Amino acid sequence: LTLIVLLAAMAAPAAWPFLMPHQKTRIVGLYQQFQGDTTRHDEFARVEPESKQRQAVDLAIECIGCGVCYSSCDVVSWRPDYLGPAALNRAWTLMNDVRDTGKEDRLEAVGNDAGCLACHTHTSCTELCPKQLSPTASIAGLKRMVR
Repeated sequence: LTLIVLLAAMAAPAAWPFLMPHQKTRIVGLYQQFQGDTTRHDEFARVEPESKQRQAVDLAIECIGCGVCYSSCDVVSWRPDYLGPAALNRAWTLMNDVRDTGKEDRLEAVGNDAGCLACHTHTSCTELCPKQLSPTASIAGLKRMVR
């Protein structure tokens, strides 16, 4: 398959019931909203598998939203305002989606002490992910974008 089409919006993760109300509000702003500049009448956007952006999120887009990373994260238990690895992983995929036009707003939403900067890189999310993904790597990518 020479064409990979990234999901424009993702259904609520399995961790949704465990989130505090203020976290749900913030996540809706950065996690579920893809902002594009085309309509459904336009040609499908092509995201080539060989592109730099596609390779950067190759595994991250395989997240099934099970919430294991969220429940295993120590920072989540210390900081109730922390967005968590699942939301930050999704933000990483959207930041690398060439079709998304909401990058500046999203980076502002995740580039703070309640977002990617709060991650202590304990890697418990990565170690316990049933899909063997690395939310830690996605969060590190967001940190590089912020700095």
